[in-house]
Amino acid sequence: MATLDWTTDRRDGVTLVELTVGGLSAPSRVTIRNRLDGPVWPPRREGMATAGWTDRGFEAVLDAETHALGYATPAAPADPPAELVAVESVPDDPAEERLSTPADVIRCLGDPSPPPDAVPVEGAAAQPTKSDSVTSEQTDSLAPEAGKATLPDAVDRWLETIARRVDSAESLAAAESLSAATAAVRAEGGLASVDRLASTAAADERRLRELSRRAESLADRRSEAEVPTETLARLA
Repeated sequence: MATLDWTTDRRDGVTLVELTVGGLSAPSRVTIRNRLDGPVWPPRREGMATAGWTDRGFEAVLDAETHALGYATPAAPADPPAELVAVESVPDDPAEERLSTPADVIRCLGDPSPPPDAVPVEGAAAQPTKSDSVTSEQTDSLAPEAGKATLPDAVDRWLETIARRVDSAESLAAAESLSAATAAVRAEGGLASVDRLASTAAADERRLRELSRRAESLADRRSEAEVPTETLARLA
């Protein structure tokens, strides 16, 4: 009979969940669901979530042995942090299921591009990747509309940087085939660049939401804080 054991460890606002799946007598499709009140942050390989992981939990074919799994989440720990939802026997050779998506292929193949330092090009200026450049269409979308206040340069540059990362993430998320995924990864500058992009997602969202919260609060206070210039002029 399949069993699921766990331990949790809360560090710096993140809960680390370690799971142990045991008692499998034959290769089985195992489904585990996260029960904590937050998304699953799965382990990653080559910039992709490790095969079997989603934002809800884990589902994959496991061999007849004990398996250690783990993930992180911003949610507070609780018992149990996860539950074993289903265990289904499968044929002895489930390999064809393990490479059923473009993401699975990319994980297994790894990044085919050589390191930049391994391909020196004399006299050639470095070309910006998609993450570092912005198209004329994107520039137009970022330009202030007539009648709207312009932002300070530092704030505007920061928002443009975030906007480029969002554009890149949306392009990668839209890839639904192996060829599209390969093209999107190549356009981004390789899997290392995709991994860096993915690692900024949570921080970007937190900063944008904090900026929005503080800006709205300050705007409300500023609209109420009318300076009584005429009264002060009479008293001065």
